[in-house]
Amino acid sequence: MNATRFFVAACIAFLFSCQKKEEKRLAISEQLIDNFDFTKDAVFDTLSVPPHLRKIVADISALNIYETKQGGKGAVETPANFKNFKKLFGTASENEMLALTDNKNSAVAVYAAIGLQEKNNRLTVPVFQKMLNKRGKVHIQDGCIIGEDHPAEPIYWNHYYKLESKELKSDSGLKQLDSMLLFMPDSSELILTTALRNRTYSEGLKKQIAKQAFEYHRLPALLYITSWHKKEYAASLQKEFLELIKNDSLDTDLKRYYLSELLSFNNVENKKAILNYLKKDSSWKEDGKILSQMENNGISAEDYK
Repeated sequence: MNATRFFVAACIAFLFSCQKKEEKRLAISEQLIDNFDFTKDAVFDTLSVPPHLRKIVADISALNIYETKQGGKGAVETPANFKNFKKLFGTASENEMLALTDNKNSAVAVYAAIGLQEKNNRLTVPVFQKMLNKRGKVHIQDGCIIGEDHPAEPIYWNHYYKLESKELKSDSGLKQLDSMLLFMPDSSELILTTALRNRTYSEGLKKQIAKQAFEYHRLPALLYITSWHKKEYAASLQKEFLELIKNDSLDTDLKRYYLSELLSFNNVENKKAILNYLKKDSSWKEDGKILSQMENNGISAEDYK
């Protein structure tokens, strides 16, 4: 499978994801905005904050959300916490920003990390690495999209969206961020898909991607292994696809895609599981590719009448 096919396969998994209006901009998470109260679990960590920054940090903590400059649906003004971030950025030094990345409020820590990126792009990789070690999630609002992600993810996107499409494979900073992302067991599906789409990885990192696919059952990693290392991981891949076609919570189109991948192994031992699936999908015969794959898996027309 070539890179284009991998891209198409990866996109199938996000077929119904909400996307931004800008062509290049991808959604940080997949929930449409509603009225949410993020203040309930707000943490205030201001005792060790320098006096001239204390009110700004308290204001960010009170709202308890990482907001980008993109306002929500119908918004006219810049989001409040992005305004607070601009105040922080204009007031705090690099050393003060660095100290704030340890703040117990995740929104404060993320804004501090973003601020360091903006002040000195060479700090992107070490700051991202530091944020990777943080636990928990940060509440996020990016335009019409809300959700929560690992605190390292906004740092990744802040760097990613500054690059032109032609730079995604060559940028040394992004290469390092992508490689580090492979060791995150709880990264979002979107960010893992993006990292795996950006490039092919070395033999050593291939093993980490396989861990994501078969130990953590991450679909983007599974599709990557299918694309580039199918023969080597044939047994494990078939096991994963067998489980996926049994998952009734998945969309029918997705399940058919996974079925087609399973059929591509031409393994008659999968016949029983495949026939069990076909009984539940009344219109699978409309898929010409799947129909053409049956014979090589020991399945005849008599089997699925």
